[in-house]
Amino acid sequence: MKNTNLIPELFNVGGQPYEVRKVERCENNSVGISSYFGGYVEIADKFNKDVKQSEGAKVNTYFHELTHVILDNMGEKELSENERFVCSFAGFLTEAMTTADYPEEVFNKMLLELKKSPTIPSA
Repeated sequence: MKNTNLIPELFNVGGQPYEVRKVERCENNSVGISSYFGGYVEIADKFNKDVKQSEGAKVNTYFHELTHVILDNMGEKELSENERFVCSFAGFLTEAMTTADYPEEVFNKMLLELKKSPTIPSA
């Protein structure tokens, strides 16, 4: 996993801003939760008693919750509630994003351009 710093502080989906919160624990001892109406994603440091989530697992959790947010914004409630689909899709997305190989100068230029975009909040 070469790209592990992929969890933003803020992002927009469907014109709605979302805050990413890194918390010690999520409700129900989940590894992560998202709130379509609350405009946030939470990623737990610990779950299931005191098991610590690895950084790679946190990246996967972020993409998992992002998938829920996107599907909820699309009005795809049934797909969003299908954890097998969300887990599988998020796993493939995590793999693609964490193994992507960009020349460093191209990646840095892309990030700067994205931050200049008026639709993406800057951190």
